[in-house]
Formats: sequence, structure tokens, C-alpha cells
Amino acid sequence: MTELCFPRLIADVAQGTRFETVMIPVIPKQFAPPAPSFSVSSFETAAQCGFLHLPVGWVGEQHPSPSRMWIYVLTGQMDFEASNADVRHILPGSALLLEDTTGEGHSSRVVGDQPVTLAIVRLPE
Repeated sequence: MTELCFPRLIADVAQGTRFETVMIPVIPKQFAPPAPSFSVSSFETAAQCGFLHLPVGWVGEQHPSPSRMWIYVLTGQMDFEASNADVRHILPGSALLLEDTTGEGHSSRVVGDQPVTLAIVRLPE
């Protein structure tokens, strides 16, 4: 069995935030016959999906995530900073699981000279 690794931002017991790694197992299976088998994860329920477009220079001061959500970077680059000062730089093709819906939250900012487009998948509470 293979596992995919993604960063995850969570609230800790002291109401701060920190990054962890979430491991998602994938197993070979036929997903789209007659295409050959490939590795597939289990499917989770999603509540909503949509897109965000953030301009160059956008800064989100420290805030909790408005809901549990996966963010997928389509274009541009961002930094996410946990309350413990740990920073993750995310690029196109990256995913980040935001679960810091309580406590101090995180800060986030567009870096570089391109706007950022994110695909968002909100998860059930």
C-alpha cells in the first residue's frame, strides 16, 4: 500500500496552530475501466466546492479557517504561517488541509508577482 503525504494545519490544545502531515492511503484498483488500474484513495464526503482568486500582495492577517477544507493551488504561490511561526510555502499543484477552525488560526499571504487561484473543497463539520 502506498500513502500520499500532505500538510495539515490544525488547532492544538493551547489554542495555537501547528502543521502536521496527513497520510492518505491509496490502493491499486480499476477506477475508470477500460483504463488500466492505478492507485486510488477512499472518497470522503464534501460539503461544497468553489474557487478563490487572490490578488498580488494580498495578506490575510491571523484568523481561524472558516471551515474544514482542502485547498488546491492552481496558479500562483502562497505562504501559510501557523501560530507557532512554522511556515509552509505552497505552489501550483500543492494541497493543504485546513482544520484550524478554532483558536488563534493562521496567517496567509500571496507571494511573488502572480495572483493566486485556489480550488476549495469544504468538508462536513
